[in-house]
Amino acid sequence: MTSDEYRHLMVEVEDGCCRVTLDRPEKLNALNIRIGIELLDAIDRIERDPAVRVMVLTGAGRAFCAGDDLSGMADADTPLRLLPDPIEQYVRGEGRWPQVVERLRTMPKPVIARVNGHAHGAGFNLALACDLRVMAESATLAIPFVRRGLATGTSLLQQFVGIGKAMEWALRGATLSAAEAERWGLVTMVVSDADLDRATTELVEEFRHGPTRVLGLSKAAIVRSWEASVAEAYAQQGLALHHARRTDDFAEGRQAFAEKRPPRFTGR
Repeated sequence: MTSDEYRHLMVEVEDGCCRVTLDRPEKLNALNIRIGIELLDAIDRIERDPAVRVMVLTGAGRAFCAGDDLSGMADADTPLRLLPDPIEQYVRGEGRWPQVVERLRTMPKPVIARVNGHAHGAGFNLALACDLRVMAESATLAIPFVRRGLATGTSLLQQFVGIGKAMEWALRGATLSAAEAERWGLVTMVVSDADLDRATTELVEEFRHGPTRVLGLSKAAIVRSWEASVAEAYAQQGLALHHARRTDDFAEGRQAFAEKRPPRFTGR
């Protein structure tokens, strides 16, 4: 997997980490059909590559992602091919960001968002779809749709802050500072712009040496248990534990505990 295969992505794989950078800085990394197609392809490859144990998603230039490209969704050689049903087009159309959100949420490996600048609209949802978010103190999150005369829902936001605050922000087209985002639990940590790479690398180091399959099973149980009954949530947790006990890392974790040493996980 190389950046040469993509037009709007930079993809770098090193030491168990795949860093995917949205690369349309002149458009603040706004999403169009081509970048969506490329993201879905990159995510699929990362999932299938056993050498990759953690993914980082970020943006080139001064933005993480400014949302949908309102100036046009098609590249010259990537025409806009609409589905007959406009609602189906919004969710399942070619290269649409809701599909990217779904794939990030179901990726059986940790995904870290390095929020280096504005994450607005669909870009906000991309950041929330990642498992952890490291945010530069100069960056902002926003759901500006109503300010442009566009209707919206709350997407993943209400899972983080509840329907009351999600409703308020959506109806008022709010822009949140990094400090506000951290206060509401929307990001894992806020750091100075100069420390963004260091903080992201520290998280990467934690996960690239972790029990990858066990982390993926835990992630799936957490996502599937959202809005489930307590009984179903316990069933999902039990399912994750059942499969985790069959991994090499489970055996290594038990042995390391017995020998009073740090575990040496392989991700298998």
